[in-house]
Amino acid sequence: MTLNTATWIDPATGLEWQRECPGRMNWYDAQFYAQSLTINGMADWRLPEARELETLLDRTLLLDQNLYRPAMRAQIPFRDSLSYWSNTTFGTDKRNAWIVMFDGAYVLSYYKTNEYHVRCVRG
Repeated sequence: MTLNTATWIDPATGLEWQRECPGRMNWYDAQFYAQSLTINGMADWRLPEARELETLLDRTLLLDQNLYRPAMRAQIPFRDSLSYWSNTTFGTDKRNAWIVMFDGAYVLSYYKTNEYHVRCVRG
């Protein structure tokens, strides 16, 4: 049996996640990157929705008891404290999109021209 180390399938959601983060980029470049990504012959990668990124958090466990910050779920193989772009645009303000910050589980909107990390998903 060959272990697939390029992706991870979340048993809780069935989503398949890219394990390696390609780095920081603006939202527009992140969209292009996701649309051109092929891993293990699969080319249907995309930026995750904000709610999909949030599924990586365990809101029953707190990273910091004083600040009530949830921790990442224990089984997540790519554990970091980076901020990731979502595909979710901020309401009617098309200049902004939501990011999820894993150093405190904040979900905030920022200009799409800012640079944040990218981790693609499929499913």
